[in-house]
Amino acid sequence: MNLDTRTIGFALTEALEQRVGDHVEMALAPVAGSVTRVQVWLSDVNGDRGGIDKRCRVVATLGHHRSAVAEATTDDLYTAIDEATRKVGRAAQRLSTRRLAHERKDAQRPGALVRP
Repeated sequence: MNLDTRTIGFALTEALEQRVGDHVEMALAPVAGSVTRVQVWLSDVNGDRGGIDKRCRVVATLGHHRSAVAEATTDDLYTAIDEATRKVGRAAQRLSTRRLAHERKDAQRPGALVRP
């Protein structure tokens, strides 16, 4: 699994990077075999004005061009990381259990006629 963590408006510390890595790994463990890439964006929406403005957005790319996306905004960045990774874990599990629609093998479809 390829993990890419980026920040907007502040520097990425080692503690934040470790927290993101641990929580992403734990949340996506049940579907780790199908996850190819995880992107995490951490941002401070309001800057110095304060308030509920710490945002974590997680995008997990699974096989067959499917993605699970989750976002959480709270007053604490660590809580936002916890919530967003938990949400993306549930979304990825739902996506992995869905059956993929297989294309019908219908000889009556235009372009699919069988020639003798």
